[in-house]
Amino acid sequence: MLKGTKEEPIQPQSAMPDVQGFEFEKMDYHKGSRCEVWKTVTEAGHKKNTYRLWVTRPEGNDAPATPHRFEMEGFNTLLDSHNDKYSIEYSDFCTQSEPDVFTPPAGFTCEEFPDPPEEHQILANPIQDYVSTNPVSHAHRMFGPFKEKFNRQYKSEKEHEKREINFVQSFRFVNSTNRKGLSFTVGINDRADWSRAETRKYC
Repeated sequence: MLKGTKEEPIQPQSAMPDVQGFEFEKMDYHKGSRCEVWKTVTEAGHKKNTYRLWVTRPEGNDAPATPHRFEMEGFNTLLDSHNDKYSIEYSDFCTQSEPDVFTPPAGFTCEEFPDPPEEHQILANPIQDYVSTNPVSHAHRMFGPFKEKFNRQYKSEKEHEKREINFVQSFRFVNSTNRKGLSFTVGINDRADWSRAETRKYC
């Protein structure tokens, strides 16, 4: 859990993408349901990603649309640096939550997350890596402070891109490990922008 402030409130984690900018593409069937397909395309440099969302919409009332599938096709920095395709299937969707889901379990204690504060939201909202349609994720935004802290200067734009991808993978590994509640934690060090091959040579 995170302690929010009036200036920086903590928003509930969402498994839905931000559909701002999506446009209707076509009607399509998904697992027997006739769905509206909404699409958006983002570009950053030479990277182009296409996102689609399949939804059904009840007729004759003001009920919200029900999501069935979300798909990304393009340059995948979630798992590695390559063109890929992944999807999320929504099997049990409800527009309301029971109030007790926000009640901590008995005996549960909360502690402050360590600095930097930018990591707080990332630790508390891991699903955003999957549903975000922004080509510049929160993990990418942490690359700037890393470069400044370790005085990184790269020889070319191509090297910068590769180092940033290495850093994003290291950053996500650190946060996924620390979410497990193990007896230890890991952190970002000066080798976070190294490739796997470089790390193996060092070890």
